Amino acid sequence: MHRFNPPPSWPEPPTAAWRPPLGWEPDPEWPDAPAGWGFWINRHGRKASGPIGAYGAIDAGRLELATAHPSLLLMHS
Repeated sequence: MHRFNPPPSWPEPPTAAWRPPLGWEPDPEWPDAPAGWGFWINRHGRKASGPIGAYGAIDAGRLELATAHPSLLLMHS
């Protein structure tokens, strides 16, 4: 399970389980996050990539892998 990790200069999320909804953006008045900040951490408190599509998630490569060419036909038996 990934947990959102706001930078120290941002307000704390309303609950420990809070996740930014799709399309969420931080308040433009909040200061920038430190360079290389990990917006998502795993259950061990280590930097994680985050859920696909979530704010601050590192997912460009995963989304590319998940995209199939329209001519590709997958068959399941």
